[in-house]
Amino acid sequence: MESFNKENRLLAAKLTEKLFSDRIDFDTYLMEFPEDIDDEVLVELYELIELEEPVSAFGGESKLMQHSEMNRISELLNLLRA
Repeated sequence: MESFNKENRLLAAKLTEKLFSDRIDFDTYLMEFPEDIDDEVLVELYELIELEEPVSAFGGESKLMQHSEMNRISELLNLLRA
């Protein structure tokens, strides 16, 4: 059975939700994301987000919602919340 830190998983889910709702910026997300190299779900989520830094449109709107891996990110968030 996989071993993981539930608090780290909940924090990662919360931070990701805040990032996608523009309540925190990308740099804050990267700094506050829990470091747990033994948790494959956390590592995968971090890498997906890190690889595609959001770019603001002319109106200042985040492009995160157009992330190329949104389906996988949603799956990972569901795993983190479980």
